[in-house]
Amino acid sequence: MNEDRPIFDLIGDRYLDYQFDEEYIRDLESELRSRGIVGIKRCLLEYIAASSLWWNVIWWDWNSLNAWDIKLGWLLNLELFGLLSLLIGIVIGIDAGMVCFLFLHLCTTGLGLLLRAGTRKT
Repeated sequence: MNEDRPIFDLIGDRYLDYQFDEEYIRDLESELRSRGIVGIKRCLLEYIAASSLWWNVIWWDWNSLNAWDIKLGWLLNLELFGLLSLLIGIVIGIDAGMVCFLFLHLCTTGLGLLLRAGTRKT
């Protein structure tokens, strides 16, 4: 079932706009463990996913979130956060710009982690 799917496809399933049943999640977690995605490596991959897949609040993707969505999310983060931080840096000061960038990143990563469980029961 999940053996042929890339790792970020499996991780992305947790961020879709619906919740999978417990059996699917157990299978997904088992598949990730069998591929060696545990511990720090798993935390890093979840951070990468959560910090970019929060955009699904806007996309409302019901089918799949994968590595392409993660790349797009990171690019959008850099553009949006970078522009806002640059503007604040020019108006208020460079320190305020850096704080703005960090604040936006932490808030949206937190949002991504909150959305990890899905948003709607099946």
